[in-house]
Amino acid sequence: MFKRLKFASFALAGVLAATGLTAATASPAAAAQTCPWPYVCFLDSNQNILTMYKDVGWQSTSAKTRTARWVTNARHDDCAYLEFGTGFIDQIRPGQSFGLGAGVVAINITSGCP
Repeated sequence: MFKRLKFASFALAGVLAATGLTAATASPAAAAQTCPWPYVCFLDSNQNILTMYKDVGWQSTSAKTRTARWVTNARHDDCAYLEFGTGFIDQIRPGQSFGLGAGVVAINITSGCP
């Protein structure tokens, strides 16, 4: 039983590392409370906002954004797509927050959310 749990935790860590995401160590709700509407915010490990994006369309991110440990989407109806340095693209839905394990090099905020 312990071997299976140990393997599962290593497998999860590997998947998270490959996708640029990380296991949450702070509350996603705390990250969401600090980001004002209509922004997608990138925060440090202490929940301090580093950068905020609100324009629709693809944009390159700043060096400061690439050091972020959290992202939160405070928009009500719009999704954002995050491109990591590895080329992996992930979606963040309205009201969602999650931890980052790798730098986001570009963001695409869309009108609406499929």
